[in-house]
Amino acid sequence: MMFFSHPLASLVKLNFIFASLAHSSTLPAVLGPAFPPPTNLGDDLIIKSATEKFLGLVKNALNTGTSAHGDFDASSTAFSFEFYSTTDDSPPCQYHYSPPVLANASFGVKKVDRNSVYRIGSVTKLLTVYSFLISDGDAHFNDPITKYVPELLAATNNAAGKKDPVHRIAWNDVTIGALASYMAGVGEEYGWLDVSLGDFPFSRLGLPQLSPSEIPACGAGSTKGPCSRQDFLRGFARRNPVFAAFQTPVYSNGAFQILAYALERIAGKPFGNLMDDILFKPLKLTHTSYVLPKDSLGVIPGDKNTTYWNFELGELWPTGGVWSSPADLTTIGRSILSSTLISPAQTCRWMKPMTHTSALLSAVGAPWEIQRVQLPSGRVVDLYTKNGVIGAYASYMILIPDYDVGFTILAAGVGTNADVLAGFVADAFLPALEEASRAQAARTYAGTYKSGASTFTLTTDAAVPGISLSNWSNNGTAVVPLFPIFISLAVGDTGTANVLLQYYESGVPLIDPNDVTVRLYPSGLKSSTIKGQQLVSFRAVFGVASTVVDTSPFADTREGWEIADVIVYGNYGLDEFIFTIDANGKVLSVENTFLRQVLQKV
Repeated sequence: MMFFSHPLASLVKLNFIFASLAHSSTLPAVLGPAFPPPTNLGDDLIIKSATEKFLGLVKNALNTGTSAHGDFDASSTAFSFEFYSTTDDSPPCQYHYSPPVLANASFGVKKVDRNSVYRIGSVTKLLTVYSFLISDGDAHFNDPITKYVPELLAATNNAAGKKDPVHRIAWNDVTIGALASYMAGVGEEYGWLDVSLGDFPFSRLGLPQLSPSEIPACGAGSTKGPCSRQDFLRGFARRNPVFAAFQTPVYSNGAFQILAYALERIAGKPFGNLMDDILFKPLKLTHTSYVLPKDSLGVIPGDKNTTYWNFELGELWPTGGVWSSPADLTTIGRSILSSTLISPAQTCRWMKPMTHTSALLSAVGAPWEIQRVQLPSGRVVDLYTKNGVIGAYASYMILIPDYDVGFTILAAGVGTNADVLAGFVADAFLPALEEASRAQAARTYAGTYKSGASTFTLTTDAAVPGISLSNWSNNGTAVVPLFPIFISLAVGDTGTANVLLQYYESGVPLIDPNDVTVRLYPSGLKSSTIKGQQLVSFRAVFGVASTVVDTSPFADTREGWEIADVIVYGNYGLDEFIFTIDANGKVLSVENTFLRQVLQKV
């Protein structure tokens, strides 16, 4: 081991250790919330202000017919909006709009409320995957779909009996998880949207005349009627693949029909009955159905046929055929966030990306459409969404696990109001939710903690994520100046650690403590004690400020997830902080397990 004869030599090596932290464009952080999720949002002044801002945006859009996110229809488009959290019994904000067209409508409700029924389109896909997870988990997600729907194998080979990946889908490569996350490489569907089923003079467009065998034998909405299972599987399986399986996400309706068939085989009962038994009934969803509801319950802004209110998808319904109400969709969203029907670990696993898209801030889950938003502090928040469109109906479910909140958006009419309302969510609520989280964390955790000559201070700052720790001393010794020694020990370089210790003890500063940041992030781990108290775990992320910014894509190679738990002493990490909170939500103390110190909040 080389020992350095001069402090500068050791500091050169130390700088190398810190380089990847110091040269990144932002200080390291971890994926997920910067603060514990906010609670009791209905009474939070910051959230009340955000609600007023949101309602102001809506009313201005109704009055002017336009917005920063597009046109807004007030005459013929009904809509419902609900903002909810896991800690509020009722939505802190809801708004239901009944356009003039409903007053003269021949069918449906005249006044929209949270029990009015809309079509939810492709939000149905989310319910299909949710039902799969409730019933069977994700243990079979890597199984080939042909294990459960073997009919697909009949179309694997071409007419000559040979494998032909250009003209035939390699169904043995397609898994259940691939179908759930748009990664199967298969087409949109069979029959329903095939233009050849339309009554149209195609020859005038220069298209060749098709033989009867080239035209789909069935298709929802066509004169031939919805496809049976046999007709759908035969026709869909013989379509050309769009991409190779797992190469890129490809939106597909047919994938979710096949997914439902697989679960029927696994569960041994029809998919509709299964969804009733494991989702609708446990959550007491009285206004959600995969069969046509009573017209008197529906939001029908016009003719029942042209709006698609009574459009039957047949066996394709698991991809977009459910009707629901704002209240029921809110119940479903809250159940996901609360892990009511599946385990918390399963929920966390489900609410993660399965693949990237070509957009930098967009990803795809099963079947989440994940939008990433960067806050002014630089922190990235992931919105787990699913939207749907069918006829005159549009819908959104938006869940934000970082805050344990969700948004229900339903619209019926010619306008693009649902898209605009989703934009308003980002405008009004995202900054407020982060600020409410920070403010509540400050009230709960900020302050000075002491035990004899050991102490530190916790604060929050709107400009940076996480709870900041400063003035950290252990038995009278400042902790941060020791970081270079700890890091050398953590990488197994005891020789450098000893040299640095000598310089430290002789008064040579190893690092400027003002350049080091220590910020605490919630780990998502909690437990209860026999005294009725709660233990809440946080992990610290250490960063080093620098005026040098490396814009290389490799500059952030030491992000928070890579440096967590790297400094360990007797099996406990320097970055672990466990708070004890009493039954009234008051912090009593915090333990740093590395130092074996319990400090009381003063």
